[in-house]
Amino acid sequence: MKNLIFVILILFCFSCEKDEFDPNNPNVTTFVQQIKNGTYDFYEKDDDGKKLWLIIPKFTKDDIQTLITLSKDTSHVEIFPINPMSSRQSKPEGRDYFILGECLLWTVEGIRNGIGYGSLDPYLIDTTEEYHYKGVSGLEVLIVRDFYQDWWNNFKDKNWKDTNPLENKLYRWF
Repeated sequence: MKNLIFVILILFCFSCEKDEFDPNNPNVTTFVQQIKNGTYDFYEKDDDGKKLWLIIPKFTKDDIQTLITLSKDTSHVEIFPINPMSSRQSKPEGRDYFILGECLLWTVEGIRNGIGYGSLDPYLIDTTEEYHYKGVSGLEVLIVRDFYQDWWNNFKDKNWKDTNPLENKLYRWF
């Protein structure tokens, strides 16, 4: 009986270990949880070890459905890996936060385009708006999410890379 209790205690201790995250072999759910908690902490660093920018994990086609599913979450988040090539402000005018679902769809777009980044900046714009720097609402993110889900349902086994989910739509990536 003592041995059984000892084994149970050891198993319990191992199950309490912090989830490790590997941006080269990422788990989408862990990534999203860390983004929501503000604990995602994987940076590109310079030669002196100084943090430069957050690294986007190396997601693949196998992660697309999970990213689309989790993009229903329109929570406001403070951090998200952005395209280091962009010299603009990474958040749209009038918004000092990211919308999680929007960023996850941007990540899907980065997988689709093969670049890793959906565009220069991780937000959508409504092309009918006169002022294109204005971002979309959480409700609009859900509309775009449906476009991506339809795209994935229709093209995941076909030419998914060559078919733009936003083609002929009112929205595009900034």
